[in-house]
Amino acid sequence: MLHTFFGRTQVRRGLIVPGLMAGLLVSSAVVAQDIPDVPRNRTLISQGWDFYNQVPSTDNYNPYAGVLLHGRNNLHYTVYESLFYTNHNTNERIPWLAESMEINDDFTVVTIKLRDGVTWSDGETFDAEDVIYTLEMLKSESPGMLFSSAIDEWVETAEAPDPLTVVLTLKKPGPRWPQDFLATGQASRLVIVPEHIWAGTDASEFPNFDLEKGWPVGTGPYKLVASTPSAATFDLRDSWWAVDSGMVDEMPKVERIVYVPGTQEAMPQLFASNQIDMGRSIQPGAYDAIRFQNPALVSWNKEGPVWGAPDGCTYALRFNSQVPPFDNAALRRAINFAIDRDQIVNLAYEGSVLKAMMPLSSYEGMLDYVEKMSADLGLDALDNPDPAKVAEIMEGAGFVKGDNGLWANGDGSQLQLELAVAQGDPIGPVLSQQLKNAGFDALFKVQQLTAKNEAVQAGNFQMDVGPHCGALYDPWQTLQHFHSKYSSPEGEAVKNNRAVTRYENSELDALLDQMEAMQPSPDDPEYMDLVRQASEIFVEELPEISLAEELHTLVFNSTYWTGYPNAEDPYIAPYLPWAGFQLVILNLEPTQ
Repeated sequence: MLHTFFGRTQVRRGLIVPGLMAGLLVSSAVVAQDIPDVPRNRTLISQGWDFYNQVPSTDNYNPYAGVLLHGRNNLHYTVYESLFYTNHNTNERIPWLAESMEINDDFTVVTIKLRDGVTWSDGETFDAEDVIYTLEMLKSESPGMLFSSAIDEWVETAEAPDPLTVVLTLKKPGPRWPQDFLATGQASRLVIVPEHIWAGTDASEFPNFDLEKGWPVGTGPYKLVASTPSAATFDLRDSWWAVDSGMVDEMPKVERIVYVPGTQEAMPQLFASNQIDMGRSIQPGAYDAIRFQNPALVSWNKEGPVWGAPDGCTYALRFNSQVPPFDNAALRRAINFAIDRDQIVNLAYEGSVLKAMMPLSSYEGMLDYVEKMSADLGLDALDNPDPAKVAEIMEGAGFVKGDNGLWANGDGSQLQLELAVAQGDPIGPVLSQQLKNAGFDALFKVQQLTAKNEAVQAGNFQMDVGPHCGALYDPWQTLQHFHSKYSSPEGEAVKNNRAVTRYENSELDALLDQMEAMQPSPDDPEYMDLVRQASEIFVEELPEISLAEELHTLVFNSTYWTGYPNAEDPYIAPYLPWAGFQLVILNLEPTQ
């Protein structure tokens, strides 16, 4: 159930947000006319999610222009809304712009029923033609625009038998497609755009920005009123379809939302000094420190050291299984027994995360699978650092230990392993030392994050540390990334940025193909058997080694606002870049 939202508050004049906000709205960049002053205690300040020194684009609010621009930093909880949201904590789907969706028995036709009474911010009716235009626009722009390749891969046709019904015919069976493409709403998401404004434009070049015309036009309760290098400012509209139609009781109580970019280094002090109310997660040690400076700061859990919530990701040691020596599964297994996950959790993350042996999150939907198969897979045995086991596997695979105490190839030649980690990644130093302690000559290579990711995707690496995201309610969502179809030839970039191991196994491929064509359920014995078989191959082959579950130490500032989601009130996942974060905005109550 959604909470009872809102309570209309009139805009008060005569006060400007102090400190960081002073003067942000009086620059040479574009500002709407007649912007009222709004007090700090009716203003919500967001750093967004991605780190920037200034607003990355002040004159382009195209939601498909790039995921790291406005799409996951501000637009999705101000101007735009989704057809559906999902509370990933419970896997509950929350209808929003649409009331329902159904898929036929062979998973090829999806019927979406739109909600009556939805209007765009300029008063035009939101209907099926807007949905169809958006899908056809993306198909025609593939692969140039964000999300366009995925839509082109899946959607054959889109038709509107009436103004509130959309019928999609898929190119192939997609039992998960409606949920994953229409309701999941993570980094890349389907944003419906108004046909009456976008039609006739070059969509890939359309900036979707003109404050005098009220652009960007969305269905959300906020409008963009200023865009400067320092901030993007969104003010509450006079009316909103959700109130007019009776779907919610009142307008949001947040009168102004200001997106203010910030750097990773600045985050702790921005929270401590009340200059922001929400933003990217910070390190748990920094959170512990600033809580004493600002007792109003809260996180998902009331007590630590595990402050954060699941996000469907695990931290993993990922191998390039296409190049020697990591094409040898025995070496990968030996490395697993050189790893002490407890030490990684405690030293690298100060006890703030949980150990993981599979690339599966602790969301409720995932635990149903894990609990049914963990004993069969022998996952506890994987979490057992043992130098004797390392030696047994290495020697059995033909490796030898040199006089220097380091492992070498069977002919005595040097076996040097290169470990790539991003700057600031706390796992790198701990993991590197563990490998050295087990006799591996591990070269620790620190890179800037973007450079490392580009190298990994291009295949220019041996092993690296990185997050593996995907599994929200079904193990297939991450296991699919080990399908051979994602393995590109040497020298070519991978086809899926989450499938960097380039692993190939025809037996696993067959299992994954069967799983893909089925409706996932832990209560289906046939599907559960396929999950178990695929997981057994993963555990035996270890194309990557799961280390810990990614649990971000999220910070919310309750000095001015309360009602943020938490472990006691998990009405939505607390991640700001996800589409469902709009429900957080709607749930906030002023403290003053």
